[in-house]
Amino acid sequence: MEYSIFIFLALTCVLFMGQSCLAAPSADDLAKFGEMERSIKELTSSILAMSGATTGFRPGANNVWPEDLHA
Repeated sequence: MEYSIFIFLALTCVLFMGQSCLAAPSADDLAKFGEMERSIKELTSSILAMSGATTGFRPGANNVWPEDLHA
């Protein structure tokens, strides 16, 4: 009788873990998201450059995103 409870809990855990694996985005979706993020950054940088503003807090700073400096 004790083993049936553990078997039930183990099967329940496997079921929940399987559901979370099915909900994960595919590699193709992640690649599209990265491409979209880069194009949004480029568009924002060009708009800021045309308006004379910068992405940082200092007016004399260059138009570089902080994430691009670490890469």
